Amino acid sequence: MSSVFTSPLPDVAAERARREHDEQLRALQKRPGVLLEVLPNIELADGAAVYVKHGLGRAPRWAAPSIVRGAVATGRIDELREGVDRTKYIVLQASGFGATITIDLAVL
Repeated sequence: MSSVFTSPLPDVAAERARREHDEQLRALQKRPGVLLEVLPNIELADGAAVYVKHGLGRAPRWAAPSIVRGAVATGRIDELREGVDRTKYIVLQASGFGATITIDLAVL
């Protein structure tokens, strides 16, 4: 990613600050957490496949659910990938929880 300022600033101190600012922004942009999105309050009915539109514009590199809210038993959440356009959706299926659960989904 390029700097907003393309030409050097006339003041030496201002130019030094601009360069340091640009270097810091570049370093931050390389950190993976910068791209992390959190999709809040996704409801998963027990046993039903739920399509979650993520809006990344590409297939996610990683996805992880938060702590489950509303469960009456221990269960599991599976990501279904077969036949899914992963550039648009993440498909999740909860099973064994005994109720509709709510999660937040972190995607990268």
